[in-house]
Amino acid sequence: MPADTLYEDDIVTWAEQQAQAIRDLVRSRPELSNTIDWENIAEEIETLGRSEWKAVASKLRVALEHMLKAYCDPNALSCRVWEGETNRALVEAREDFRPSMRQYLDMQAIWSSAFRFATDSLRPYGVRIPPGLPKESPFGLDELLNDRFAYQNGLETLDRLFPSNH
Repeated sequence: MPADTLYEDDIVTWAEQQAQAIRDLVRSRPELSNTIDWENIAEEIETLGRSEWKAVASKLRVALEHMLKAYCDPNALSCRVWEGETNRALVEAREDFRPSMRQYLDMQAIWSSAFRFATDSLRPYGVRIPPGLPKESPFGLDELLNDRFAYQNGLETLDRLFPSNH
């Protein structure tokens, strides 16, 4: 796939390839100008790719955090806001996701962050995450990226898996 097309279709792979190409060029052509900081240029290009998959991870974390808060505090006035923000975050994650990101999206780390953020958000209101909720993610990446998965599905999954905690 040409680099310009790859840039549009999968910026993570593009960034990895371009950074490697710069490093290979510098190794094979030591006479290239020393005034250009080739290694840091390559690193900055890689950072661009990392920022793309980290943005998807952040959107998934937001969705899980809001589902957890709603599961733990189903009568909260914020539930409608959480539903909208969850569904929006899921749609945006799906739009931004590229297959090359899969290797970097650690659902356990995303779940752990969501769990921690939800715990911290609920604490001032005297709401706790029930002790039976697992520290391990009950959701898989493919499940969250499925177009049919939404906020309500997440709550139903949590209710089904952990009915005594609610």
